[in-house]
Order: sequence, then structure tokens, then C-alpha cells
Amino acid sequence: MTGSESGAGDTPWVLDLEGTGVSALPRVRAWAGKSLGHLSPDHLADVLMVIEELASNAYEHTSGPSCARLTVLARPCVVVIEVDDPEPGRPEVRPPDFERARGRGMLLVDRLADDWGVHEHSGGKTVWARLGCGVPAREACESSR
Repeated sequence: MTGSESGAGDTPWVLDLEGTGVSALPRVRAWAGKSLGHLSPDHLADVLMVIEELASNAYEHTSGPSCARLTVLARPCVVVIEVDDPEPGRPEVRPPDFERARGRGMLLVDRLADDWGVHEHSGGKTVWARLGCGVPAREACESSR
């Protein structure tokens, strides 16, 4: 598993997940946290939840993600999360079933993201989510620490 060093502007940070299993989820979260350490703690927590849910969904419902990407747009503060997998099929937001221990991932993504969707392509699909950091557009993606 490797990652690129960019992520600022329109150039994403990229994490290769080809051939990994669900045990890679903590590394996905750590990679995203390290890459986005400049975000405010609340914004970072939301981004980490969303990337973990998108990757987890790919592990559970497909043969696994092939890569994850993070792109930061500083003004207005937006983080774009993308997870690629090799299979068609769109994730669904389902009503919570309190009899089941799982199955709320896309509901969480839907609630935390400003917008999310799926781009289908010849190699499978990309599930993406956009999260604004909730600050006025004139402020950059930086914590107030």
C-alpha cells in the first residue's frame, strides 16, 4: 500500500489498496489522518468516518477497493473523498434496522457529506463524497489551533 505526497489543490493524495483486505481499514484511516492533519478536529473526524465507511463498503460488497483519493480545495474548504472498486453496483442508503449490527454506513455518509454519488466507468466505479468544513467560504481549511 503506497500513497502520494500531494493532495492540495486539484491534485489528490492517492492510496493504492489493490490486493488488500478489510484489515487495511486502520491504515486507510491513519493515512487520511496524516494527510489531512491540518484540518480542524471536527472536520477531520467527519472525513475519517466517511473514508472508512466508503472503503469498508467496498470491502464488504465488492472484491475490495483498488484505491482511495483525497483532494483538498482550500477556498471554500472542501475535502473530496473517492474510493474506486472494480465492480458495478451502486451503494444504497437504507433505513436503519435496529435488529442488525451493521448496515448504516451509507446512511452515515449521506448525513455527514454535503453531497455524494457514484461515477461508473469501464473499470468499475468510483464512490465519492464531498465534505465542506462548515466555515464561511473566505476561510481556508485550517484549524483554529
